[in-house]
Amino acid sequence: MDTREKIVPISHLANRMAGHSWLAIAGLFDPLTLAEAKRLAAAGRNGRKLLAIVVEDDDRLLDADARATLVAALRTVDLVTVAGSRDWRQAIPPELEIGIIEDIAADRARTAQFVNFIQERQAAGQQAE
Repeated sequence: MDTREKIVPISHLANRMAGHSWLAIAGLFDPLTLAEAKRLAAAGRNGRKLLAIVVEDDDRLLDADARATLVAALRTVDLVTVAGSRDWRQAIPPELEIGIIEDIAADRARTAQFVNFIQERQAAGQQAE
C-alpha cells in the first residue's frame, strides 16, 4: 500500500477500521528511531491490524505530519492518524475490538535520550577537530 494512503484524518478512522481487529499505539514517534520501529514491528506481529496514532505536541523535533509520514513507511503499520492527546480516543468506535498502547512519558524519555546522544556525538566531533 502507498504510504500516503495509510495516513488518514482522524474523522475517517471509523470507516477504515471497520471489520477488523486492531491494536492502536499512540505515541510521539519523535524521532522514529530503530527502537521505535522495532516496537511497532513487534506489535504488528500479533495478528491484528496496527494503527499508529501520532500525538500532536508543541515541543517536538519534527512536526506531526513528518512523523506520520515516517511511521506510515513501516510495513507493519496499517493505518496512521495525527491527533491531539485526547482527541483520538473519541474517534475510535466503541464497538471495535481494539487494544490500546500509550506511554507518552516513555516517548518523551526516548526523545530526550536521542537528543543527548546527538549532543554527545557533536561534542566528541568538535573535540576531535
